[in-house]
Amino acid sequence: MPEIIGMTKEELINLDPLGIDRGLSEEEIVYIAKTLDSYWEYDYQAADEGKVGMHAILKSERHSDGFFVSRIMLQYPDIRAIMADQLVLRFQAENTLNQLMLPRPDWVAGIPDGATELGQDVAKALGVRTAEMKKEDGRIVLVSSIGPGEILLLIEDFCTRGTGFKEAVSDILFKQPKVKFLPYEFVIINRGGLREIKVEGFDLPFRIVAAAEHRVNDWEPAECPLCQMGSKPIKPKATEENWRLITTSQQ
Repeated sequence: MPEIIGMTKEELINLDPLGIDRGLSEEEIVYIAKTLDSYWEYDYQAADEGKVGMHAILKSERHSDGFFVSRIMLQYPDIRAIMADQLVLRFQAENTLNQLMLPRPDWVAGIPDGATELGQDVAKALGVRTAEMKKEDGRIVLVSSIGPGEILLLIEDFCTRGTGFKEAVSDILFKQPKVKFLPYEFVIINRGGLREIKVEGFDLPFRIVAAAEHRVNDWEPAECPLCQMGSKPIKPKATEENWRLITTSQQ
């Protein structure tokens, strides 16, 4: 298997998923995200030199000094297939290490928009059906009809505070109260440091299982030290222009 660390962007894009025969390290996964320009982090050194720039507003409305845009990294089918395989490996490892004997799900759903195609790839790798979810009027909703008692596994690209995940679970329970969730959230990168997510209406917490842990800082707006420095908060994914602005604001 090739060495991931040190690869160029072009080399990563052309990786063959069949050539990745092991679980990637956290360092390797974060390296891929950064090299494919899918990750931004605040430059504190530039701020010390007077370039306070911009910082990120998360889905939870908290402010942060780091941000991942999965769409950029997962636009490459082979990279997306590699990440799907990594999540399947984590699923298998969770069974083996903890002797949980997790059942094979009947459905896999990728939480939109970032994990829609990733969920499809995970479902394909597990040999099960894809449950379609979409955003409708800014809300995450279930489209597919899941039968009572059928088992569902949820996939997400990145996790910070679990805001989108809670929204997805709530709508699924509204549409099908008798669905059987596997009480896990499998994600590529856990950037918020959470260990589990509790959802109103569901008894068990969902344990976060990440291919990589990469902590970024986040704060309530009133307590944000970057705002206090004069940095402007912005929603990085709102538009292409916003992503360009935040990634170049301290140059």
